[in-house]
This record gives sequence, C-alpha cells and structure tokens, in this order.
Amino acid sequence: MRILVVVAHYFRHREGADLVGGLGSGRAPFAKIAALNAQLVALHRHVGPRRASLDPDDPQGQGGAAHALDVVIVTQPGANLLDYVGLAPPSFTVEPADVEPMMLAFEAQRIMRERAGAYDVYAYMEDDLIVDDPAFFDKIAWFAETFGPTSVLLPVRYEMGWTGTPAKVAIDGKLSREGLAPFRRPGLAPALTGTWNGQAKGFRLPGNPHAGCFAVTAAQLAHWMAQPSFYDRDASWGDPLVSAATLAPGKVFGLYKPAAPDPWFLGIEHFGTRYASIVAPEGERYGEPPLLALVEAASRDGTAALADIAERTGMRGDTINALIAEAGELRWRLARLERSRSALFKALLRALFARTGPAAR
Repeated sequence: MRILVVVAHYFRHREGADLVGGLGSGRAPFAKIAALNAQLVALHRHVGPRRASLDPDDPQGQGGAAHALDVVIVTQPGANLLDYVGLAPPSFTVEPADVEPMMLAFEAQRIMRERAGAYDVYAYMEDDLIVDDPAFFDKIAWFAETFGPTSVLLPVRYEMGWTGTPAKVAIDGKLSREGLAPFRRPGLAPALTGTWNGQAKGFRLPGNPHAGCFAVTAAQLAHWMAQPSFYDRDASWGDPLVSAATLAPGKVFGLYKPAAPDPWFLGIEHFGTRYASIVAPEGERYGEPPLLALVEAASRDGTAALADIAERTGMRGDTINALIAEAGELRWRLARLERSRSALFKALLRALFARTGPAAR
C-alpha cells in the first residue's frame, strides 16, 4: 500500500511567553517537539519502509516492506521546530506554504491534488496525533471498500495518562445539534455493520466527527476533487484548523467512527493530557509523560524543578522505604538537572530563541 501523510506544523516563539506554563502554544517548544517526533516515529514504526534485524538471516530483516510511506510536513519557513525533531531525510519532506498559519491545514488538499494517482491512501493529520495501530490504514481502506466511496472512517481520538493513572480517555465530546448540522444529510445511514477478519464491527455517525485527521482512498480523493467544495478553504466550522480536518471532508463524505461491539476498533492518540486531565475521577490524576515534565522543569531554576517533578510525575511514597528511595532519587535528579541546565537546556533555549526562528527549511 502506498501512503501519503500530510502534516500541518507551525511554531513561532512569542517573546515573553511562559515556556512551560499551561498547555497551549506558550508551552511549546518541548511538548510540540515531543509530539511531532512521536507522530513521525509511530508512522515509520507501523507503516514505514525501513526494516532491519541484528541477524541478517531473520525474516524480519529480509524482503521489501508491505507499505510505501511518504510524509510531507506543510509549514512556514522560519516558523517551525523541524530542526529539533531529530529525524533525518527522507523520514519526511517539507512543503513551504505562504498562507496564514491557521490556514496551513487546507494546503493538505492542494498537496493531495498535486499527487493524485501516486498513492493508495491520502491522509491529513494535525502535528500532535500518534498512530497506534499497524493496521490503521488497512482498516480505512477496508471500510471504504466495504461501505462505498462516499463513507469515510475516522479514528477515535484519545489521550493516555502517562503518569498517575494510566487511563485511555476518548476526548471528543458530543456536539450540539447545530454543530452537527453540516454532517447530517439525507441518505446517510446512522449506523453501519461489517466484518473485519471474521469479527463483527459497528460504526456510527458520531456525536462529534472531529478527529484532527482524515484519510481517503485514491478513489475517494478522485471523487472529492470532482466536487466544487474541494480546496474551497471554507473555515466556517469552529476555526480553520478544525474546518480543514472535518468540515472539508464532511461536505462530501459520511464521516463515521467505531461503535459497539468494538468502539476502539480504530483510534489515534492525541499527545498529552490537555483534555483527559479534566475528567480524572476524584483522587486520580491523568498526567503527562514524566520525561517531558523533567525537561520542562529543568528549564526553570533548580529550586522550582523539584516541585514541578513531584507535581507533574506524581512521585509519592506510601512507606518509609519508599520515601527514602524517593528522596534519594530526587537528590540525584536535582544534581543531574543542575549539571545539565547550563550544558544542555540553556544551550537549547539559546538556539531556539536567540534568533527569529529555526532556519527556513
């Protein structure tokens, strides 16, 4: 299977912004770097072409890959974090676009149109979504073949608690009737059933069609490009970012998500716990990856770092031995942070913010 994934990515440092406070753009670059790296690595892990083995005689290191993957990151020169993602070409290519930042996502349609006929599946993703399923694109292609070219399968978007309680939380809450109106047309079946690998699966028109992404087959893209709404850049549903991901395909296709008996049939992880943390039960916490918390804490002074580490990672001791071990680990972490703060993190921050932005790609 030949797969094209277009990712919209943008970052520009705001002078005076709190680099680690909150969960929005002020918190970038660390969270955005981590999210984009995780996204790209996951794509190559599951459908990338490069496979190897320590033992050249192992079947894992022989033969061609089942998929061909191209990842295109559409961005603005000087307004991205691609220098810091840590992946070398040809892991991805860069497509510069001279448009307003919030309109970058619409450029995915232009790129798909320019490459029509070269791939079997065409996907768009926001830059903080992580594919968790080796059969992700196979399931989408199966859905289109089973239910026809005007039906598109979207994944359930979820967040994962990495510290505290490791819960998997679906994050797309139900919309109002008015919000759903563009996606409720006559002739759309409210529910579908099919058989995947011998098992019954159910799908429905969801209470919230947004997933931050979409994927269509070559036949579906050809059908979409023939419609007057293709690449019309209509940003009237919410904002341009969600309109590009959801309203644009929703004008042409019925957008479905998994339902019972397997509501997690297709999912995609949204990096962090921005939304999941809100619904954690009393006494529990859905926290973020501990290494991210350590990096963000280390960008502050050493005194505040310990409080941040304890708060963000939830390190607590229930016995005296656990408390002693925790204290020793905290002392070790603080010493390491103090050594690395000037050698690593200040250098990183200077590199990030002493210029107007990362070098144009």
